[in-house]
Amino acid sequence: MCVLTFFCLSACKEDPEEEIVPETVERTIIMFFPWSNNLKPCFIQNINDFKQVIRQYGLENERYVVCIENNPGIVDIIELRPFSGNCLEENVEHYFDPNFTNSDGIADLLDRVYAKYPSHSYSMTVGCHGTAWVAAGAFTTRSAALTLDEVPQTRYIGGTSSVYQIEISTLRRGIQKSKIQKFDMILFDNCYMSSIEVAYELKDVCSHIVAYPTEVMAYGFPYQISGKYLIGGNDYENICESFYRFYLNYEKPCGTISAINCVALDTLARFMKKLNQSVDTTVHVDVMSLQRFDGYDPVLFVDYSDYVYHLTDDTMMLGEFENLMSVLIPYKRNTPNYFSTLGGLTPIEKYSGISTSEPCEHPAMSTYKQTSWYIATH
Repeated sequence: MCVLTFFCLSACKEDPEEEIVPETVERTIIMFFPWSNNLKPCFIQNINDFKQVIRQYGLENERYVVCIENNPGIVDIIELRPFSGNCLEENVEHYFDPNFTNSDGIADLLDRVYAKYPSHSYSMTVGCHGTAWVAAGAFTTRSAALTLDEVPQTRYIGGTSSVYQIEISTLRRGIQKSKIQKFDMILFDNCYMSSIEVAYELKDVCSHIVAYPTEVMAYGFPYQISGKYLIGGNDYENICESFYRFYLNYEKPCGTISAINCVALDTLARFMKKLNQSVDTTVHVDVMSLQRFDGYDPVLFVDYSDYVYHLTDDTMMLGEFENLMSVLIPYKRNTPNYFSTLGGLTPIEKYSGISTSEPCEHPAMSTYKQTSWYIATH
């Protein structure tokens, strides 16, 4: 009787719905927009511009996903899908309390995307404010500049409140914890992120970085022109070239960009350690003699190659350095001037495509020796 009852009950049960496993595609591009206080209209413009590109160039074996914190603590995950010459937009998830300033919050977002869009590879664009390696909350007096109507807006500071500032080490740990683990490319549509300190921190979680060593106008990356070079694989040369040509004709002709090949960073760090050990400890590089990349007082970001050339005149070491830099920065472009909110237009006389803060004496340097780059090179 017991056996019979079991079979009767089993027969009456409805079959559970089979879990639908998403198709694995070649590639997924994630547009990530954490809360940035004053840039949301620019983010919406970026998304609309990329939708135009997807209409024309979107591929069936790619997925295009927007992750945007529309309001503080409220995130939408949206798929942009090409269809019959149009771009369909579907809000696939809406959730609360993302906690992006914590690595678990970053990992949680990436895992949500991974579950819905399994892919052989991933690239990500990050649109917000940025201050390279600098610790959250290091700038407490800069937000006033954001309210000056006569000053053109840039994406120059890591959020107007430290509550929303994501440290670069937090981003790295979040990617490592996630199921994605490593990106083909991260494009930082933020100011100052083409920094040797940033690149070294992220070297194990992405193959390439595209970023700006100076401030960038609030409009940011020109997706309507440059976005097509993200589709079907990252065309780094044309990403840089199209960005440059757009900003060469901007209302304030100013724009700097570079592509960073992370494979060179371990070798470069070993070189810098050898160089630092060979330099006379009494040698002092005057930061004011270097090409600056910011409007801070005192200066915080300077051209990395210019700094190395002021450290040594050893021709063999400089030859080795140039070979490494040709691998590290395969593509770079810059207008004759850069723009900063506090410094205005400043000429660019030397440009390696990447900055450093090593010789600087800004108050934010109080935490510099904790960076992975400093630890690896000293």
